[in-house]
Amino acid sequence: MCLQEDFIEYWDKVVKIWLEGKGGIRQDALRGKDECYYKDGRTSPLEVHIEEKQSYWFKDKSLRKLLCPIHMPEPYWGNPQQCSIVIVDYNPAGGKDMSPHTYRGDGKTYPENTMIKYVFDNNCSYSKLALDFPLLHTKADLENDPRWWLRSYGGRIWWRSKIEWMLHLINPDSEPPKEWPKDVFRPFAIELCGWHSPNWPDNTNAIDNNDDLEETIHNRFVTPLLHSIEISTSKLAVCIGAQFKPEILEKYIGCDSINVTDKFKGLSIPEYTISYSSKAGSICVSVKTGKKDKTGKEEEKTRYYRVYDIETDEHHIILNTFAPGGNHHPARHFWPFEKLLLKAIEEYRNKKQST
Repeated sequence: MCLQEDFIEYWDKVVKIWLEGKGGIRQDALRGKDECYYKDGRTSPLEVHIEEKQSYWFKDKSLRKLLCPIHMPEPYWGNPQQCSIVIVDYNPAGGKDMSPHTYRGDGKTYPENTMIKYVFDNNCSYSKLALDFPLLHTKADLENDPRWWLRSYGGRIWWRSKIEWMLHLINPDSEPPKEWPKDVFRPFAIELCGWHSPNWPDNTNAIDNNDDLEETIHNRFVTPLLHSIEISTSKLAVCIGAQFKPEILEKYIGCDSINVTDKFKGLSIPEYTISYSSKAGSICVSVKTGKKDKTGKEEEKTRYYRVYDIETDEHHIILNTFAPGGNHHPARHFWPFEKLLLKAIEEYRNKKQST
């Protein structure tokens, strides 16, 4: 069995244990003061069964207060064995209500036309739901799909809003179409943590201090991430968020330093203010948007970029980008800089691989 097949089968096993309530570790599903779990009239916390290694996510108090074991995990979308680009996320949002698509409840029955019902009816196989990345489908495509109800799933709106940006990353020389082309492999999106949470503040320390997670993160996140980058047609992974610090990957890969952003600090482009911070290890990019802010001044937006190179047998490039005040993908006015950066990354990678 190849590594990527093992990754798929592992998460099918995790979801099966969770849905059937057999095996694994019993986990108290009440998180903090989330009384939404009592809306059905119960007077005691729900309990679920979680695969042993995944249960380590709930051992640390600060993580346990955030993560929601009563919602079906969404560890990935797309095919790790056939993808155009890899998108890296911290963890899926949600988990603060009783969304019928993922809420397990007592687990005796599940609402019709929901993700959790579909997975349960297909031998508890999460891969049956996720491998073709149906969240990128158009509504027309979903009309004749047994998962037609995904049209109303909030996660689909979030992912579809990123289609043009992801296609821009794959081919920055062309204007991206609004829909995903049928002749282009879909992305593979992988989560550092597969469990839902309403928010995810900077928990780098909580993760680093939880030694039990080291093997899980290495085997179920880092290793499949690196293999997916190798397999992808763009040879690139992209992650959004300042929290995705290089230290997280360095620890679980065993590298001393992966941040190579300083190799790209000389980039320049007219009408952009570009600076490099050695302390932050990032490139700061500011550009005027052509709009007016509340004071009547011309609006200026800023984003930060970091480039990671994880060298094993190959050079695995991860582009990290973030902006103050949100976890959104870059707006179009940053795309000219990204085009320049992506070309510089390609030249860097080709030079490294030829030496």
